[in-house]
Amino acid sequence: MAPTVNSFTANPTAVVVGQSTTLTWTTTNANSATLDNGVGQVSPNGVATVSPAQTTVYTLTVQGPGGSTTSQLTVTVKPATNVTITATPSTIFVGQSTILTVTATNATKVVITDNVDTNSYTLPGTGGTQSVSPAATTVYTATATDSKGQTFSATATVTVNPAPTFQGSVNHIVFMMQENHTFDNYFGMLNPYRAANQFNVGDDGKTYNVDGIDDKLSSISNMDDEGQSFSLFKLKSTCIDDDSSAWVQSFGDVNRFNFAPTRPILMDGFVHVAENFAKDMSGAGSFTDTVGRRAMGYYDQDYLNYYYFMASQFALSDRWFSPVASESIPNRIATMTGGTTQGLVHDPGSNEDNLQVLLTIPTIFEELGATASWKIYYSTTEDQCSAGNDGDCGVSTLQYPKFPATTFTYFKYSQNYLYVNPSKGPCTAPTQNSGPAVGDPNNNFCIDTNHIAPLGQYFTDLQNGTLPGFAWIEPGYSHNDEHPGSGQSILLGQAQVANIVNSFMGSSSYKDSIFFWSYDEGGGPYDHVPPVPGHTNDYTNGSLGITTDISSIAVNPDGFKPCVPPGGAPPTLHCDLHPGDPGVNPGDAPAIQGFAAQLGFRLPNMVISPFTRKHYVSHIPMDHTAIIRLVETRFLGVSAHLTARDNTQPDLMDFFDFSNMPWATPPNPPQPVGSGTCDAANMGP
Repeated sequence: MAPTVNSFTANPTAVVVGQSTTLTWTTTNANSATLDNGVGQVSPNGVATVSPAQTTVYTLTVQGPGGSTTSQLTVTVKPATNVTITATPSTIFVGQSTILTVTATNATKVVITDNVDTNSYTLPGTGGTQSVSPAATTVYTATATDSKGQTFSATATVTVNPAPTFQGSVNHIVFMMQENHTFDNYFGMLNPYRAANQFNVGDDGKTYNVDGIDDKLSSISNMDDEGQSFSLFKLKSTCIDDDSSAWVQSFGDVNRFNFAPTRPILMDGFVHVAENFAKDMSGAGSFTDTVGRRAMGYYDQDYLNYYYFMASQFALSDRWFSPVASESIPNRIATMTGGTTQGLVHDPGSNEDNLQVLLTIPTIFEELGATASWKIYYSTTEDQCSAGNDGDCGVSTLQYPKFPATTFTYFKYSQNYLYVNPSKGPCTAPTQNSGPAVGDPNNNFCIDTNHIAPLGQYFTDLQNGTLPGFAWIEPGYSHNDEHPGSGQSILLGQAQVANIVNSFMGSSSYKDSIFFWSYDEGGGPYDHVPPVPGHTNDYTNGSLGITTDISSIAVNPDGFKPCVPPGGAPPTLHCDLHPGDPGVNPGDAPAIQGFAAQLGFRLPNMVISPFTRKHYVSHIPMDHTAIIRLVETRFLGVSAHLTARDNTQPDLMDFFDFSNMPWATPPNPPQPVGSGTCDAANMGP
């Protein structure tokens, strides 16, 4: 009789990959049996455990005296329930987010939990993504549940580091000021440029516009003494006649020589001042614009292509003022000292006010001392030659022609690092003779090149990674400082700044540095934002939402006020008001409010660093001494300050994102415009 298979079963009949099932069979009249798929010879009645990798048909063959018989069954194999979880990025700083990505198969649901708190996130059975912002290093567990209630899990660790800080990220601060331009004169037309090039949206998705003149062109004008009105116009010459925003002219710009604290803030005196300055100064026939129209001229990206690009890529402020309502030297002195001239409103070294006394006011350089490295890079020498280049100046009649041109020499402290040496004898360490030190052919002075060096050393220091903690760059006075009236095109200055900034961005120092660029004072061109406390936003477009006022920073730096010299003349170390100056009359605003009555005008500026927010515009009021405060904070501590003025400045942290380094790779700027008419007689429009 032929053998028979009584039963052939699998328990279970369906498994997932990796699981086993038990095959059981019974037979009659069988002497032997075999089971395929790798099992082999088995007992006629028996049990076998198998773990198929995929759905498999098993065949049982039995043999007996009467022949052979076969029987089959199928074991279904399902894919295993599986889950994975990853974090991108897996390392973040405090305050940052990361994305958890979960992939699951054969699951009905997935739940993410962590080992720090009770937060949980439920995802579909296929997985998904979840944004998380852990405050500390956290292990996230993704648990997948299948249809039978079985669970499967996987983990991912997110490492959280302390947030980068200003102190831990920045090792070098560079500050460079060019000469004599207001914000509206240079950057008043930034908004159309930014919008046209899609440079007005920051990396936070917000739109940033400057308080410019682009929406005010038709409504702004100034009148000269003869009653002729001049509107804003675009300049077509890259050099124009000189102007002035010295002490009396600055107050005159705000209101045609009404100096009372209750004076109307009209911003109507720019043409009037420029007109009279031209008439006063044109004895040699150097002025062509004696009606003062040049005060209403402005530039845009056609000439200032490099400046417009860089200011729109990196960050800038439309509330950056000079600290003193006066000319260059008082503002440079006030910047170096954290805000004070100790009462002086004029250049103490001018022919008119020559004090022949060195100032003893403490400076940022003295404050830093040996705590942090600092260096002044000078671009020109006293004979107005470019530092290290005698080919761009004439024969000098100066006694010390190669002496560095820097405002630092107004201070007695500077003589520790730079002083004349008529005897040409050995210098006192750390200074050395100027001949071998900086190539002075007459060996006329002693200089410490670790603290005062020609601009060429700046480029060397960038290449060698030896940039100091605080670097102060003096402009190329009368060559490429952009000063109106000096016969130079503003394009020369833009090219020089581009060289200095591009070299910075291409150096190893860029990664941990901040470069601040601005102008020492407004110089006389029109600006529509009054530098007067309580009136900062009088002419500002309300749609910008600017509510800040300069009253927060317009404080007297110390106990000194502008004053009349005893007997009226000559100027003294702390009193130098001239007849008719604001402050001479006891009822004048400066006589009552001191240096808090009015700041200098707004200035073009930009903040260049890998940490600078993209396309950002700050509306927080500041003056140059905010940079001094930042230097103090970085190298001396948050409580360090020289005067009440730098102590009240903003911390500037709104400019930066130290966690993400938005400009870790700097932008690729255009080549500066290389040519432009330099004809003051044909300014435009």
